[in-house]
Amino acid sequence: MKLKFLKLALAASLALGALMPAVAQKKGGDVVIAMTAAPPSLDPHATSAQVARNVNLHMFETLYARDENARPVPDLATGVMVSPDGLSYVFNLRQGVKFHNGKDMTSADVVASLERYRKAGASPALVAAISSVAASGPNQVTIKLKSVQSTFLGNLSSPRAPIAIMPSEEAAKDMGKADPIGTGPFRFVEFKPDSHVKLARFDGYKPNPAYKERDGFAGAKIVYIDSVTFRFMPEAGARDAALQTGQVQINETTDGPTAKRLRGNPNLQVIPVLPWAASILKFNMAQGIGADLNFRRAVAQSLNLEEIMAVAYADIYRLDTSWVFGGSAYHTGRTTPKQDLVAAKASLAKSAYKGEKVTFIVHNDRPTVDTATVIQQQLAQIGVTVELKVADWPTTSKIGLGSDEGWTLWTHGFGIEPYEGPASAMSHWVKGQGQRKADPVIDSIFDRFNGEMIVNAQQRLFTDFEKQMNDQVIAVNMGNFGLFQVATTKLKNFKPYRIPRMWGVWLD
Repeated sequence: MKLKFLKLALAASLALGALMPAVAQKKGGDVVIAMTAAPPSLDPHATSAQVARNVNLHMFETLYARDENARPVPDLATGVMVSPDGLSYVFNLRQGVKFHNGKDMTSADVVASLERYRKAGASPALVAAISSVAASGPNQVTIKLKSVQSTFLGNLSSPRAPIAIMPSEEAAKDMGKADPIGTGPFRFVEFKPDSHVKLARFDGYKPNPAYKERDGFAGAKIVYIDSVTFRFMPEAGARDAALQTGQVQINETTDGPTAKRLRGNPNLQVIPVLPWAASILKFNMAQGIGADLNFRRAVAQSLNLEEIMAVAYADIYRLDTSWVFGGSAYHTGRTTPKQDLVAAKASLAKSAYKGEKVTFIVHNDRPTVDTATVIQQQLAQIGVTVELKVADWPTTSKIGLGSDEGWTLWTHGFGIEPYEGPASAMSHWVKGQGQRKADPVIDSIFDRFNGEMIVNAQQRLFTDFEKQMNDQVIAVNMGNFGLFQVATTKLKNFKPYRIPRMWGVWLD
C-alpha cells in the first residue's frame, strides 16, 4: 500500500521550552516535591489521576506525546506514515531505547502495551477506533483503524491516562499489577503510599536526538539531578511550611493569600498557572434522583458560579464555561449562566425530589471542599438537603468512576481534557464514563467528530456537544481555575507545565 509520510517539524528555532545548558551545572541533588495526595497506582494504564500523572510521566513514555502547546509530536516513534485512506498508521521506532531493567525496547513491547491498553486501559475511548496492532518489523509497528479517526494521533499522545510503553512481560500482567518499568528519564526506587514516591535519574536514558529543547511531554529530557521525591502532604499549611524550611523544593499548589505572602520572600519563586482546570459538578445519572432531569436542572439553576469560584479559587479563576480552554480553535465563548432561584424551585417542584438527603462526594483538597460547601449552601436555598462525604482522592475517585451507588453529586477539577482539546473533553462523557449512564446524543457527536476531517465541521459538532451537555445538564462547568506553584530560587530552569517536569532543571 502506498503510504504518505506525515512530518512534524521540530525546528531548532522553536522556543517552546527553556534551552538546555550546554554543560550540566552542579549535577546532583534530590528535589523534593510536595504533592496533595498519593497516586492511586503507578501502573500508568490504570488511572487518569493527576497525582499519578505527576509521577508516571517521569518514568514512562509514549509513541507520540504533547508539545508545549498540546500538539502531538513524536516521542518513542520517529514519525508516522499514514495510508491514503486514513486507516493504516505505520510507526518507526527510535532505536537504542532501553527500559529501566536494561532491556532494549522493540516493536513487541509496543504491541503488547497497546493491546493491554485496548483491553482495560483507563481511557478506553482513546483506542476504541483501533482494529489491529501488529509488529511490521523489529522496530516498526502498524496500527489499523476500523474507520477514519481525525483525532487518532491526539488520542495516542494523550497524557491523561497515558498509553505508556512498557516491557511486554509487564504488559502481560493484570491492570494495576504492572511494575513501574518504563523508558523515561527517571527510574523507580520506592513507593510508600503513606509517605512518598522516590525516583532516580536513569543513567541508561538517551534523550531524543530529534530535539534540542524541553518541549511539553516530549523534547530533550536531560536530567541533572540525582533523584526526585514526591512527598504526599494533603495539608496546605504543611506544604507551605516544608517549603519555607527547605524540606521541599517545590510546592505543587498553594492558595492565593499564601502566594501573596510568599511573593515577598527572596528565596522563593511564585508561579501562577491559569487555566489549570475547569471546576465541574457531576451527576450520577445511573440511579436515584440524579437520573431526574428536572432535579439536575434545579441544581444548575440554583448555582451562583461567581460566588463558588471566588470562594474556592480566590485570586486565580476565570468565569469560562466552555469545555475547552480559551485560545483553542474550538472554544465557544459560552455565556456564563446566572443564578435563578425562582426557576430552580419550579424545576425542583417538577422533579421526584421529596426532601431526602443527597450524597455529595468530595476529596479532601481545600478548594474542592470549599466548592462543595458553597454548593451545599446554595442548594439549601431551594430546599435540597446535601450531605457531604469527604475522603481522600483515591477513595473518592474509586466511588465516582467505578460505582453507580453511594453518590449523586461529585465535584472535582477537569484539567487534562480541556487542555488536550475537544475530543478529549468529550471522551470523558462517552458511554457514560463520567455520568454513569450513556447519552446517545453525546456518543453520536463524538463518533461523528472523530470521523470528520474539516475543522469548521468539527467546530459545529463541538458546539452541539456543549449544547447537549447544557440542555440535559449532564454536568455543570463552573469556570476555570488556576494554581500557584512555589519553588525555591535554588531550583534553576524550572518551567511549569501539566506536571512538575524534573528534566532540564538543576539545583544551584
